[in-house]
Amino acid sequence: MAADPRGKGVTVNLLLPGGVTVTGMLPQDVAREGHGFLSPEVMGPPIVGLASGDAADVHDERIGCVAEFGQWLRDRESRR
Repeated sequence: MAADPRGKGVTVNLLLPGGVTVTGMLPQDVAREGHGFLSPEVMGPPIVGLASGDAADVHDERIGCVAEFGQWLRDRESRR
């Protein structure tokens, strides 16, 4: 998917929460926040980060743990 929009001002990245997340996809009686499951809100800051100018050149990346997004971005910058 990332190859199709390349050069057209659209970036495609894969952002994973880094664990089981409490969503409507899990049965209510199985998953509750605070029992080893992540809150969906963990996705917010990395999504905002990827939409910012700081990540304008981030494309075709797999980001596997949103809790470590800030460090991932800093590490990426240091490799440039």
